[in-house]
Amino acid sequence: MDKLRRLLVFLVFSSFLMADTTTLIDAELRKKWPKNRTVNIVFHGHSVPSGYHRTPRVKPFESYPHLFRQALAKCYPHAVFNVITTTIGGENSVEGAARFSKDVLSHRPDLILIDYALNDRRLPIDDVKKAWRAMIDEAKASQIPLILITPTGATDADFSNPADPLTIRAELLRKLAREADVMLADVSSAWLAAIKSGTPQKDLLSQSNHPNPRGHEIASSVITQTFLTGIDGSVIVRADQFPRDGMVQSFTTTDRQLSFKTTNTFGGKFDIVGDSGGDKSGNIAWNGDEQLEIKIAPSAELKGFGVRWSRARIAIKGFDENPSAVISSADQNSAWDEESKTLTIKLQWDHGEGREVNFLNPTATRGKTLTFKFKGDTPGWKTSFTGFHYRPG
Repeated sequence: MDKLRRLLVFLVFSSFLMADTTTLIDAELRKKWPKNRTVNIVFHGHSVPSGYHRTPRVKPFESYPHLFRQALAKCYPHAVFNVITTTIGGENSVEGAARFSKDVLSHRPDLILIDYALNDRRLPIDDVKKAWRAMIDEAKASQIPLILITPTGATDADFSNPADPLTIRAELLRKLAREADVMLADVSSAWLAAIKSGTPQKDLLSQSNHPNPRGHEIASSVITQTFLTGIDGSVIVRADQFPRDGMVQSFTTTDRQLSFKTTNTFGGKFDIVGDSGGDKSGNIAWNGDEQLEIKIAPSAELKGFGVRWSRARIAIKGFDENPSAVISSADQNSAWDEESKTLTIKLQWDHGEGREVNFLNPTATRGKTLTFKFKGDTPGWKTSFTGFHYRPG
């Protein structure tokens, strides 16, 4: 850490608020050569972030630390990352806390992510709380931003049961994150939502306690969203926050930054708004010539949205300027038409894994009213959203 950065740290971190630390790492990641430097990201935990799939097979490039690195690289194309795993298979948080200073802080990390709860089931809950709190305190004392990760699932665990030992430890991490004001990647909630929406838990696991690539993709998506929202105070309005009684056609976020109006009615289940789970739900999915209007407050920015179980063309109108160089979509088959001011996004069937569509220059959305029009080549083409990512004004 150079002298200037030490000075900034001293001036900014007297209260040790994580929002400030993430602001600094965001600024570092945006630097270009020759002013940039290598950014160290450390994953600390057990066998899951180690990359174990079916023990003893290790697949680091199909595991969430590497997937997170890939996601960040898309957001920060000029950044140099050094992703370090200080993980040990079979280890728990008490053991991890004992070596935190020697094995984690010695790397001078810019960001630390911790995942131990799966193995913490073997420990008394008070010992778990003490160990996690010790690691949180050490990271904050060193002025390093921190993300706590709630666990991926296991065949002998049930996140829908509040009394399940893994559920109890996930809830403990939520409480610790609130109390310490650190970021929380709530993978457990996303895992449960995937199961409730029809994905069998066995389809997310490579063995009883290790995720397969689909399970790791869930974790990576949640961790990425947690980091990106944490760096700038942005918000994700999730599908389960929409009124989905099949009657309501308008909805405004509680902070009044986004207002939604649809020619259809809001519907869906679990992590989906605009249900496309079969012919019976076609009447509450966006398809045909329906449209969704999103009114954005003057100083707010729509940063992107998530889609799932979607196979459609979505034309987005409402930009007063040409965003052709600043709009990023979910795949290469998307195009901006200058004459009609329309962004057409073609998404093939995603098998329920979900995709993110991001605006690389969200300022283009400030104060705009964007109209999403949905069309497809066949009656089976439908669109479902998992949430909308925005930065309040």
